Amino acid sequence: MMYYDQFNTGKRIQKLRRERYLTQEELAVRLNVSDRHLRSLESGEYIPSIDLFIEIAAFFDVTLDHLIMGKSLSDQEESLRNKLQQKRLTNQKLRLKLQRIMQKLSAIAEEL
Repeated sequence: MMYYDQFNTGKRIQKLRRERYLTQEELAVRLNVSDRHLRSLESGEYIPSIDLFIEIAAFFDVTLDHLIMGKSLSDQEESLRNKLQQKRLTNQKLRLKLQRIMQKLSAIAEEL
């Protein structure tokens, strides 16, 4: 059985921040919290609200299971996550191409 450990959760937040070469101040600004508040989270002195947990997980693109409990994704989950990310990038590229096409069509229509 797994138990919540706020100290380990704080260390995971700190590790994620450091992996992205962010200072506490930079991450605090992005999460809209004070740097003092973030230091308290990372040291395990304070437990984030569920809203802040969700925001942190979304910012770092990790699951709440990983952030809160330290649970890693299975190989299958990781594979699906990578495929989803690739599809998002493809969709983003297609959206940009469609926008360019629409702009060109608009310019042609104006000339007529």
